Amino acid sequence: MSEEDVREDVIKEEDIIKGTWGTMTFGKKLEYLWMYYKSWLFAAIILVVLVCLGVTMYKGMHTKVLLNAVVIGGDSQKAEWLGEEFAQYAGIGKEEGVVRIRANIPDDKGGTTSKTALTTLMGADAVDVLVCSESVFWEYADQEGFMNMGELLSENGVAYGGTAGDYGVLLEAGNILEKEAMTSYDKIYAAVPINSQNPKMAAKFIEYLLQ
Repeated sequence: MSEEDVREDVIKEEDIIKGTWGTMTFGKKLEYLWMYYKSWLFAAIILVVLVCLGVTMYKGMHTKVLLNAVVIGGDSQKAEWLGEEFAQYAGIGKEEGVVRIRANIPDDKGGTTSKTALTTLMGADAVDVLVCSESVFWEYADQEGFMNMGELLSENGVAYGGTAGDYGVLLEAGNILEKEAMTSYDKIYAAVPINSQNPKMAAKFIEYLLQ
């Protein structure tokens, strides 16, 4: 069959499709589009994905992160709420930047999963405040991985009623995380890693937790 014959057959089939398009079911229309235009559909999908990825990367590059807080074993469904409540407490407007609360690292008693995830975040300077159980706290405190909590709070004018040690603070019973069942462990520690990028905002967050 010559190229001209093939072209004529295609034109005839397209004319038939155009004539019956209005009576086709939705499934038949999809089948036709997929059969004859899948390469174009693939190209359109890839284009949409690339545009979305580009927009996300642009926003990420131009969005100022005011605080990165990690709550080990926290309720991830309440992370957004906690960030919004703190932003309101600190008087942070949306145009100023974002507060990120990560609560997706499990409290597996120092297991491989949580240790790998937390070490990766801390190594990437992506943790300004760490809220965790006693065992996790002391694992890093013994390595002198936290700022001196007393000095940090005093320098930023934060009065605290919790038990503040050299490297962290033990939140008192009835703290906001306990009230909202944000964590499941009894003793809740808050600490600021030595490589925190926002220590002043971290101190403000701990002030908020100490209410």
